[in-house]
Amino acid sequence: MKLIFIHGRSQEGKNPALLQQQWEAALNKGLSSAGLTWSTNVQVAFPFYGNKLDELLKELDAPLIEDVIQRGAAQDTTEAQFRGDLLYEIARNAGISDSDIQAYYSGQPQEKGPLNWEWVQSILKALDKTPLGEAAIDAFTRDVYVYLTNKAVRRAIDGLVSPYLTEGPCVVVGHSLGSVVGYNVLSKTAQNVSVKRYITVGSPLGLKAIKRQLDTPLAMPPCTKGWYNAMDERDVVALYPLDGENFPIHPPIVNKTDVDNHTDNRHGIEGYLDDSDVARSIYMALMEV
Repeated sequence: MKLIFIHGRSQEGKNPALLQQQWEAALNKGLSSAGLTWSTNVQVAFPFYGNKLDELLKELDAPLIEDVIQRGAAQDTTEAQFRGDLLYEIARNAGISDSDIQAYYSGQPQEKGPLNWEWVQSILKALDKTPLGEAAIDAFTRDVYVYLTNKAVRRAIDGLVSPYLTEGPCVVVGHSLGSVVGYNVLSKTAQNVSVKRYITVGSPLGLKAIKRQLDTPLAMPPCTKGWYNAMDERDVVALYPLDGENFPIHPPIVNKTDVDNHTDNRHGIEGYLDDSDVARSIYMALMEV
C-alpha cells in the first residue's frame, strides 16, 4: 500500500526528504497515542512542488496585497474580487466584524468592498490578531488564487503530483493548499488507481471563494472510495467542515471538527497528523484490502 502526502504552500527551499520525515514522525506520534504501530509494508511518497510554485510566482510577478499598494500598480479586477471575497469570508468566520475592519480603514464607508485594495488591506490588518497572522494569510490568498486561476501554474503543479498516483491501492493525505491540489488531481485520475481514502487536514475547500474556482459539479473523485476531513475550528484557513452544507458530495465526507492543533498558528501539519483520530483514520485506510 502507498501513502501519498501532498504538502501546502510556503515550502520553497526546504529539503523534501526532511519534510517527509517530519510528516512521518508526526503521524507516528499520533499512531502511538492511538495504540497503533506503523506498518513496514507502507511505501511513503512525498511529491514536492514547493520550489516550482515559488518559481512560477516569481515569474508571474504575483505580488502580495501590501506590494500592490506600495507599488501603486494597476489592480487585476478578477484577482481583487477573489482575494477580497476570500479574505472577507475568512474574517467574518473568524469573528471579525466590519467595525473591527473599519478601525484600520480611513476611507469612506461606501468605498468598502473587494475591489478596494485599501479596504482589503484593512481586513488583513484585522486578521493579524489571528494565530496565522496578516502576512501568512495574504500569501495564502495569493498562492491559492494563482494556482486556481492560472492554467499553466495549475498544470505544472498537478503534473508534479499526478505521477505518484499509479495503478493500485493508496491513501492520499492533503494539507492546506495541498488539499486543493489533491482534489483537482484525484478528480482527473483514472479509476484503476484505487484511493482507499482521501484524507484532508486544514483544508480551505469549504470556503465559497475557492469552491467557485473548482470544476463543477463538486463530486467525490471517481478513483476515491471515501473521504475523511479533519480541522481545528481555530484554524482560520479551515473554518468550515466539508459537510453537506459546505461541500455537498455523495457519498458524504466524514468530518472531525475538534482537532486540538497545538502548533502556534493552529494550522501546522504536525498538529493534525499527531492527532490520534486522524492517525487512526490513516491507519485503518492503509489496512484495507
